[in-house]
Parts: sequence; structure tokens; C-alpha cells
Amino acid sequence: MFCHQLISLLALCSLRASASVTVRKTSKGPTGYEVDFKYTNKTASRVLIGGGLEAFTDQFHTTLETRAWYDPHDYHPGDFYVSYGEPENGYMWPYEMTTEGDGLWTYTTPLPSGIYSYAYLVNCDFAPNCSIDTGQLVIDPDLPPFQNVKGDQVASSFQVPFDERFQGTNDINADFDYALPAPTKYRGTIKSVNYTSPGSIHPAPNVHDFSLYLPAEYGKVQGKKYPLLYLSHGAYGNGNDWENLGRMSSIMDNLIAGGHIEPTVVVMPSFYNLDDSLPRFIMGNKSNNAPLPTSEHIRENYQKYLFPWVEQNLENVCGDPSCRAFAGLSWGGRLTYEMYVNATDYFDYYGMFSPATDPPDNATLAANPALANKGVFIAYGLYDFVFESGKELQAALSGLNITFLSRISPFGGHYWNTWQDELWWFGVKALWKPFPYTAQTGR
Repeated sequence: MFCHQLISLLALCSLRASASVTVRKTSKGPTGYEVDFKYTNKTASRVLIGGGLEAFTDQFHTTLETRAWYDPHDYHPGDFYVSYGEPENGYMWPYEMTTEGDGLWTYTTPLPSGIYSYAYLVNCDFAPNCSIDTGQLVIDPDLPPFQNVKGDQVASSFQVPFDERFQGTNDINADFDYALPAPTKYRGTIKSVNYTSPGSIHPAPNVHDFSLYLPAEYGKVQGKKYPLLYLSHGAYGNGNDWENLGRMSSIMDNLIAGGHIEPTVVVMPSFYNLDDSLPRFIMGNKSNNAPLPTSEHIRENYQKYLFPWVEQNLENVCGDPSCRAFAGLSWGGRLTYEMYVNATDYFDYYGMFSPATDPPDNATLAANPALANKGVFIAYGLYDFVFESGKELQAALSGLNITFLSRISPFGGHYWNTWQDELWWFGVKALWKPFPYTAQTGR
């Protein structure tokens, strides 16, 4: 299904600042693949690779607070990456690129299956102080991120395939090939959409934005209405995240190609900057410490502006709760819970990925009997800092005899490898499946 040949994402195209990232199949250890980074900058004296190119750990040396620091060159099957912890003494991270003095900076590393984000840190001695604001965080000029307006994203990304010979293990299945491109006929489209939202302060006054995924057959079957999934980002993110950092379009394409779900439209809104009640948040500058809007505030705004706009302007989308779903990661998982409790009649399916929820109010849940007749999926990583929150939520629902499906990602921290896994299994096991869920659901 997937082409495991050389994947050339881009090429050096000029003598100016330019870059390339190439994923090469090597058919040798430690992973079966290597990734070549090349970045041309004749004025730089030092270049690091920042972003999501992490060191690895394994299940025997990882807790919610601690982890190992294994260089990708020392990868063993079953190793995975998490995004927390401080580097061990002497471990050089972020990774340093080298140059022969001609302005061409290079770095080559083996990597296993998964999504990786990155940016170049130029003349940077301490990564946390190097940003777009300082001019030291440089997004790949030849592989720009998916974003609505410049500054909405601060990293580019690429996906590495799986090689069973070098990455396979009986302990942990870390095959993320479902996020590689699907066969051409199943590939949908992804784009940014601006919509009218009075009070919004970004990307323009009274205009807000979302990312929109349309399945390959959308608009080609006369009179057909498509189910609709709202998919939310988390804290300090925006509606571009799921595509730029999670390759959601490929995941949806492969869910559809595999017959796991019917062709589905996905709306990925942005919950920051809905109005001026909080400081402006733009990912690419120092406003990334802006406070979070409450899930109640987000829900009320979406109900007032986003949901009606989508109903009125996406003509081929189904308008019944039975074909509407809401899902999200982290703070977006908290927002999903908010929708579940307070917009119960608008959606029939809910996917709570690494939900950053407070302990549930059992009285509130018990007062809403409709909650028991919904399709609920709760997932989080084994090393996810919301692990206890997820357990509390599951216990509260179980105590009220509300059935749900669950997933604990065995390699998962609070990061994109976990959320890719959760979106995939949400589609395979839960989305658009008959409910209430039983022990036979998804078997």
C-alpha cells in the first residue's frame, strides 16, 4: 500500500538560503531509514535542528517524570520518543549541524517510523531564547509548514516509514505508516478557510479561521451528504496543527481507503483569538504564553458563529447529530468533554485524546441521561501527564454505567505520536460505529 522507496521532500534550489530534507531507505540498521538535512546559510556561524527531533527512550527506563536519552544512532526496536525531561549530562541536544565552511550545513540521522517536526536554530547558544522574534528560529524555506498566515506555525514536518526488519518488536507496535500518503484515488484535499466571526482578532477583525479536510470523492457524488468531524488542537496551538504536525489528511485518507470509516469532512478550528477578552496569541512570536480560553467560552463562541457558518456554507455536509462528531487533543480533549456535557444534542460521537480535564462532577453527569446514548472514545498515553485525569474521567463514566471505548498508547507521552495513534484508533474502532458501545464493538 505504501511506497517505501526514496522519499525526496524537496531539493536545494538556489545559492541563497535553501534547504532539503530527504528520507532514504537504507535497508540496514538501526532503523532501515536515514534522514538527510541540508541547509544553506552563508552567514551562519552555528546551526542547530530544533523542534520535534527528539532523543529516544524505552519502556524500561520511562515514567511520568523520568526518561532515558538515547541518540537516534543508538536506536533499538521498541524505542520511542517523548517530549519531556532534561538532557542527561553531556548529551548534546538540540542536534548540531556541521559545515565544511562553504555555507552548506548538514546532518544525517537514522529515524524510525513516525512524524517529526523541525526548524533551524541559527547562531543560537540556548534554544529556549531563540525564536522567530529574535530572528534565530528559521522555518525551512523550501518546505514551509501548512498554515493560514505566516507565523501560525513554527516548524515543518516529515513522516518516516516503518521497516519491520529493523523496527519490529513483540513489545510495542510503533508502525505509523497509516500517516503516509494513501493511494492517489483516496487522497483528499486540505485547505485553510476564513469565516465570519464577530469579535475575532485573528487573522483579521471579525474574521476567524479553520482548516478543512475534504475526502477525495467530496462533491463528485450528486446529492450525497458527508458526515462531519470537528477536530480540535490543544494549548498553544491552532487549527493548522493537525495537518502540519499530525498529518491528519493522510490518516483520514487511509481510514477511508481501508474501509474503516465512510468518507468524512473534517473541520479543525482555532480556539485562540476568538475575541479580545484575552491577549492575542500568535504561535510564531512571544505571545505563546497567552492564557488559555476556558472550554465554556470556546463552546459558546463555536455554537454562536462556527457551527452555523459550517451548516450554511458546506452544502454537502450532513446536518444530523448522528453524523456529527467532536474530538480533540489535550485542551481540545477538555473542550470535547465540554461539548459532550453541554452540547450533548448536537453531536453523537466524541473523541477525547489526552483530555486535560478536571475531576468530573458526577451530579452533572447523572443529571443528563442522554450522555449514556453517545459514542465516546477516551485515549491517552501510558506516559502522558494527563494519565490520572483520563483514569478519573473513565471511572466517573463507568460509575454511571456509561459505556465507552478506550485506548492507552503504549509508547505515548503528551505528543504527536500519541495523538496520531489516537486519531487512527478512534477511526478504526469508534467513529460512526453503532452505539452504545459493547464488548463486541470494534472486534
